[in-house]
Amino acid sequence: MLCPDGIGPLLRTIRDATGRTREQQANYLNSLGGPYVDPDNIKRWETEKRLPQPHWYPLLSRGYRITEDEIRRAITASRQYRRAASAAEKLLDQQEDDDMHRRSAVFGTAAIAAGVAAEPWGRLATAVSRPKVDDKTAQKLMQKTAEFFTTEEHLPARLLAERLAGHLEILTALIPGAGRHEKALTIAAGETAALAGWAAYDLGELRDARNYYETAALAGREAGHGAVVALAMGYASYAMKPAKARDALAAAQSHVRGRGYATARAWLAAREAEEAAGMGDGDAAVRALDRANTAFDYGEPGEQSWTCFFRQARLDSLSLSAYAKLRHPDLIPTADAALEHLGDDDSKVRIAVLHDVANGYVAAGEIEPGVEIGRRFVAAATVTPTTMGRQRMREFADVLPANTAAARALHADIRAALAA
Repeated sequence: MLCPDGIGPLLRTIRDATGRTREQQANYLNSLGGPYVDPDNIKRWETEKRLPQPHWYPLLSRGYRITEDEIRRAITASRQYRRAASAAEKLLDQQEDDDMHRRSAVFGTAAIAAGVAAEPWGRLATAVSRPKVDDKTAQKLMQKTAEFFTTEEHLPARLLAERLAGHLEILTALIPGAGRHEKALTIAAGETAALAGWAAYDLGELRDARNYYETAALAGREAGHGAVVALAMGYASYAMKPAKARDALAAAQSHVRGRGYATARAWLAAREAEEAAGMGDGDAAVRALDRANTAFDYGEPGEQSWTCFFRQARLDSLSLSAYAKLRHPDLIPTADAALEHLGDDDSKVRIAVLHDVANGYVAAGEIEPGVEIGRRFVAAATVTPTTMGRQRMREFADVLPANTAAARALHADIRAALAA
């Protein structure tokens, strides 16, 4: 059994998302230069028969579009998992009298740290041993929760969903005996559930997404932490009809008052503006954008781990989305600013920003730059397929005019990508 957080599932999931065979992936890596790769290398890494050595990291980073730090963390997780699994196997071979004592000791620490509680035998061992949560364990679990919101920008939804499910099971097992750490772990569990809902939405599993969101909001209310409720409502709004989404987003902002939540308020207000504009309520949309920009100016780095995605480029793109619907005069300057703020980051945020910029140019009648940016958007959405990406491709195809050859060609490319 491979570690859900390990290097094997990471490389396999990314390769599957590109549609490449192992031989094709090896050829692609070889085209980038560096050490020679053959399909057997790919197979050994994906099955974790052999772990990549440090000299492979730069090539894997470029070929799989992940950072070397992500590669190191995944390899470390694979090694920890092996050690924990090996310890468990030795443990089960011991005499019965000695077995009970040793299970409690091994599973209460190594199993939790390595994530093996995501396996049935790990869950049982955790329940039997009733481990106590110390400060160090609680801090590691909260840190891991925060890290998911950073890796979400780059990680394929299927792999993200698997990792979140394992992490959520660990938190679920520990909360009843967490003592003074119960509130903190309940908040972490709520944040994890909300992100799991977002991953399910990305995969088109809307029923699972709704259940995750409802559970996340419940965790937030039980912990007396309104920010988790706001997070769940913000994610859930993407699957709602405009009027209901706007009301939910307005209500969510009441849960993130006070210092430390400015960026969260900015995100929710900008989303409210987008939905209001879609309903044709220009005044409400402009007022919401004013609130979003004011709140964003007061934001501070690291306020909430789940707002790490909401940088200036994303605020620009949500403004663009609203302006395009309203044919607002600030459409073109905002599109130019969004491109300037985007930089070279390669993530799911990039898909949203490029779509909103391309859509903005087309809405303003600037077809040539709209098509140019649209091609970049489609390329990014194809490399990292998500439900939202496909939805945005359909929307963009519908607004492309038929009076230029470039626009017609892009329309055809989008339809082909959606049919694939």
